[in-house]
This record gives sequence, C-alpha cells and structure tokens, in this order.
Amino acid sequence: MSKPLMLAGLLYFALSAQAIADTLDVQLFPLTGEIRFHNPNALPVLFVYYSISSSTNHVGALNPTTPPWHSISDFYDASGNGFIDGSNNWTKLAATSTELTEGVFSGPGGSLLAQRLVTLGQIWNPGVVAYTDLAFDIHQDTQAVVANIQLALDGDYDHNGTVNQSDYTVWRQNFGSTSLLDADGDINGIVDAGDYIIWRKNFGKSLPGAGTSAGGGQSLGLVSSAVPEPTTATLISFAASAFLLPRRRRRAA
Repeated sequence: MSKPLMLAGLLYFALSAQAIADTLDVQLFPLTGEIRFHNPNALPVLFVYYSISSSTNHVGALNPTTPPWHSISDFYDASGNGFIDGSNNWTKLAATSTELTEGVFSGPGGSLLAQRLVTLGQIWNPGVVAYTDLAFDIHQDTQAVVANIQLALDGDYDHNGTVNQSDYTVWRQNFGSTSLLDADGDINGIVDAGDYIIWRKNFGKSLPGAGTSAGGGQSLGLVSSAVPEPTTATLISFAASAFLLPRRRRRAA
C-alpha cells in the first residue's frame, strides 16, 4: 500500500474512532453541590483521567477536601472498594478550589458499569459559581469521553425538576430492579427501600427554575461538553499510535 493511501486509512480510522466516542452523564445537584458520573450506555465506559475545573478560575468554586471530594483514588480504586478500578491505584494530579483532577498511570484504566452511577461528593459550591462555569474533561487513552451535563435533584426519579407523586410511581414500578435504575437514589445498584426514604425526605423540592418557561427548559436540558476538534496532524498522530501499539480489549461488565 502506498504511503498516501496508508495515511488516508489512518486518518479515516482516527475520524471513525472519534465519531463513536463513549459518553457519560455528569449530574450536577444545585441544592447540595454534589456531582455524579452516570453511564447511560449498555456497555461499561472506560476512562483513564478526568478533570473538573472552573472555566473562570474562580477561587472557591470547588471543594477539594476529603470529604467531600469522593475521589477515585480515595474510594473507588484498588486501595478502596475497586468499583471504578479494582487493579490499580489512581493519583490526584490537582486538588484545589479551582481544579480537581486525577488519573491512573498504568493498566487499562477505570470503568463505570452500564447504567450505574458514582458520586464524587459535594464538591461544587453553587453559591460561588453557576453550573455553566464548570468544565469537564474525561479521557480514554486515545480520545475524549463526551460529557453530557445534567442538573439533578435527590428523589427526582422522573427527571422533571420536581420531587412529587410521579417520582414515587417510578420507584414503585421499578422496585427490586438492578437494571432500571432511575429510582436508585442511594446509587447502590438496586431500587430498594432506601430510595423511598430519599424520595420522602425530598418530597416537594424543585430545581431552581423548574416549571417556568424561562428556567425549566434550560435547567433540565442536556449540554454536551465542548471537545476541541483536533487538527489533521493530531488525528494522524493518534491513528499512527493506534496502528503501532497493540489494541486493548474492552473489559466485560
């Protein structure tokens, strides 16, 4: 194969890989400052690095203490319960009031199981910066994971911005499920009595702007985080690396 054809093939590989990037939901709780990752996909999503930062570098936007930062390196890696990465230890790369970043130096990386959630703790200070000030960067070895930003509320199991009777209906209909987890309020992987308690405690609460024509649509919508488009040279470089290095297999659930 000629060199131009090979480069064209590598570029096509890189573009194709980028086109089918994995996605994660980033759930932001304005009433508590909690941030969660949710995998809405039918397969686990792998990642080796993530960063949460204030796009304006606003001091006090984030809370780096432990708790409330429920970091992978403290709770979910091999030194903790292994829920994200049971084989390797993650490292905090930045822990300030403007940036929280951690990653893993070896192994295939961590993964979030299909339909599961994980809390990173009450690390956002909504009284200091709006959710629009927060920037999220989640990466696999060769590409970014698309982050869909969602505003969320404890006990809001139908995701309409208000905790009411319809959320109880969702809980009741899915009680005992380990696959339909919209009503898994305590994120333990099953819809159970604990999720009823969360609904009851939050009954009547609403997200700021929910139910209004001006605020409801914006606050409850999804926003895909902006991932800068790489240059052709960068794509070819990524493709060449993937061409030369052994392909890693996606881990099974």
